[in-house]
Amino acid sequence: MKHLESLGLQIEAIRGRGYRLANQIELLSEKTIKKELSPKARQCCNELTVLFKTESTSSFLLNRLSSEKHHGTAVLAEYQSNGRGRRGKQWVSPLASSICISVAWHFDDAPHALGLLSLYMGVATARTLTALGLTDIGLKWPNDIVINDKKLGGILLELRGEAGGPVDVIVGVGVNYDLPEFALYDINQAVTDICSLTEKRLSRNKIASTLLSNIFEILQDLQSGTSSSLLDEWREYDQSFGRKAKLILPGKEIEGILKGVDNQGSLLMMVDGQLKSFTSGEVSLRVQQ
Repeated sequence: MKHLESLGLQIEAIRGRGYRLANQIELLSEKTIKKELSPKARQCCNELTVLFKTESTSSFLLNRLSSEKHHGTAVLAEYQSNGRGRRGKQWVSPLASSICISVAWHFDDAPHALGLLSLYMGVATARTLTALGLTDIGLKWPNDIVINDKKLGGILLELRGEAGGPVDVIVGVGVNYDLPEFALYDINQAVTDICSLTEKRLSRNKIASTLLSNIFEILQDLQSGTSSSLLDEWREYDQSFGRKAKLILPGKEIEGILKGVDNQGSLLMMVDGQLKSFTSGEVSLRVQQ
């Protein structure tokens, strides 16, 4: 019991009867997820693994890339002991509380739109949540999925290769499913989860298969050069356009009005009457209420 509680499960003691889970959980199933992938995604997915526990799904794939090539490989985990977010932040994911997915993809030649991949994966996640019936899905540059200014999910990309040459990409996507109350103390921003938003327990396997299908389909479109409309789709989900915001850069802060993104995926901001662009890098964006 103590081990399960250490992984984040909430367990209740029932006097005279024993113990029970505070909430019903559905564990991920490789067989179910594979079966529910879209036909196009099924062709792209060469390997799918569900881990019960790992440091992080992206680290797991990166370690494998150091010794062998992987293309179309998907890894999911029930529990991450050291989930990673952008800029070195920790991604909190107690047991069965999130959908944690990483996908390895190899490009023989780095596509011109590779710099837009983080935005494209935002579109993949937004499509998934919309298909599941959630409303008011928003995307916050460069890699957050939000609803009513509360973070629902995030994206982490890691690349190995050379500009214009072969490149391996690890796409990491995390979506909050049902965060236990104690986990909120470790998160320093407003967050939400699917169960809170829907007031019901959607199938985690259905969420995972739909998300994986959208990820694989967009990666395949990027490889074949048919992803030109995705940036416009990202703009439709952009809930920050026209709002005041603060950019936090190394050594300085900049305030202005957000004006979306340019065709290279850089953030556009009106600062003192001038339209300026910013790439992600070490930039942190704070949208004002």
